[in-house]
Amino acid sequence: MDITALLATIDAKKATIGHYQPLPEEEMRILAHQTKVEHVWSSNAIEGNTLSLYETISVLETGLTPQGKPIKDVLEVLDLSDAYDYVMDLVQEKGPVTQTMIRDLNRLVTAKTTQDVRQAGNYRDIEVWPQGLPKNTYTESVDIRPQMAQLVAWSKESHNLMHPILYAAELHRRFVSIHPFIDGNSRTARLLMNFALLESGLPLINIRPDSISRDKYMQALYHAQQTGDPDPFDLLIAQYVDKEFDERIQVLKLHEQNIKDAESQTNLPKDK
Repeated sequence: MDITALLATIDAKKATIGHYQPLPEEEMRILAHQTKVEHVWSSNAIEGNTLSLYETISVLETGLTPQGKPIKDVLEVLDLSDAYDYVMDLVQEKGPVTQTMIRDLNRLVTAKTTQDVRQAGNYRDIEVWPQGLPKNTYTESVDIRPQMAQLVAWSKESHNLMHPILYAAELHRRFVSIHPFIDGNSRTARLLMNFALLESGLPLINIRPDSISRDKYMQALYHAQQTGDPDPFDLLIAQYVDKEFDERIQVLKLHEQNIKDAESQTNLPKDK
């Protein structure tokens, strides 16, 4: 399925969500927590964090530090948890993308792991390359400030003109290609992308960290940066959104069926 057809399918699924009975508040809270934990685990794992999903849950829910794991990996879990909560607050506030918001996201993402607290949220002063390869440079340090200003201006102009999935994907691509910070750029980019999805009523997505999924994600990004062709990356993000809608609809259908089953399978009087 090409990107245009998939976007139309997703729009149709989004329109049907409101036809189902909502989940009970407690179940919605549990699902929201599970989504957060999966994001913290997967987004960190893509960057090399060694904590498993179970160990990430343990850190967030019990405060226990897994034995034999680097303390930096534990601190990254705590940092990304705080940054995730910040994004949820921003969605509720319905604020625009700004340089201050992006700086604060990066501050939270790297708060406990940066060696110099002044680096958190501070644009880099030196040149960096993806995986140490100078042939594919990020934005030169002297151009970061104007390019970040252009990114914010583009966001303001485009977020109501583009399909929300294409806008979210391009926001991710544009930001990560600038790579304005010394650390935490990719985790910040995925949070920005999910902010854009959530503010448009779309589900949050978590890029899977297994080697196949990670390689597909990185190759689609690299392809867009090198050729200017965004379609593979846009399609990848749309596929994640489509899958999330399928899972959400499946849960809502099950909820309605469970209500019907419970109502019919009883020997008690109807007023009990």
